[in-house]
Amino acid sequence: MNRPAIQHMKTLFRIEWTLFNRVKANYVFVVFVPLMILFSMRYVQEQMDLADHGLNPGPLMVSTAAGVLLIFSLYSSVTGLYVARREELVLKRLRTGEASDAVILAGGASMYVAVAVAQIVVVAVALSVMFGAVPRQPLAAAAGLVTGILLMMAMAAATAALCRTAESVMVATLPAIFVLPMISGIYIPREVLPEQVGDALLWAPLSPTVDLFRSGWTGELGLGESALRIVIAAAWTGLFAWVAARRFRWEPRT
Repeated sequence: MNRPAIQHMKTLFRIEWTLFNRVKANYVFVVFVPLMILFSMRYVQEQMDLADHGLNPGPLMVSTAAGVLLIFSLYSSVTGLYVARREELVLKRLRTGEASDAVILAGGASMYVAVAVAQIVVVAVALSVMFGAVPRQPLAAAAGLVTGILLMMAMAAATAALCRTAESVMVATLPAIFVLPMISGIYIPREVLPEQVGDALLWAPLSPTVDLFRSGWTGELGLGESALRIVIAAAWTGLFAWVAARRFRWEPRT
């Protein structure tokens, strides 16, 4: 990435950060909503026989937290951001400048990426201390973080392409918010499901990211298994990016 592109992204980050701070209610969403979801999921997981399936609650909660935060703090927020900025004609004006389309989208989302990363790091550290879990494969966790961010941004752009107005964002994001955690091992670990179902759900969009995060603390994935999950995540990311490239609108529909 060249210097002008980096400068454009920094500028867009500062603008979005300023707008974010003007609405103090944003902090409620950023801090309390994910915590409420995590406590709820902890209760649900306590009702499962995790030990019988060889699952450690510490790494499991870390991967659950990462998945929840990626969906709620990054995907849903960035989808709404893209649609709102399109309705305000901000994206159309930005395209008349020197910044490329990719820089415009990445720069606009960079503030929410930073928020999501900070949330994940803080929660992961807190859970590691609470459960006495020490990361065994930090590179796997880092790969999970990178694949998750790229996937959520591509999904957000693809979803925004389907939204006519800002009001339709809530409806358009519902499938990912409710279905994706159920099939990706976020709410329900795949190990507690029938074997064939669990194996099939490995190919769900966010499953590789969740597996990589958990392996960061358990060390359960070998090099080949980690590589397979990175390839699956990259394939889903490429698919959503292709949809976004073909269907994304830079100005309101008339």
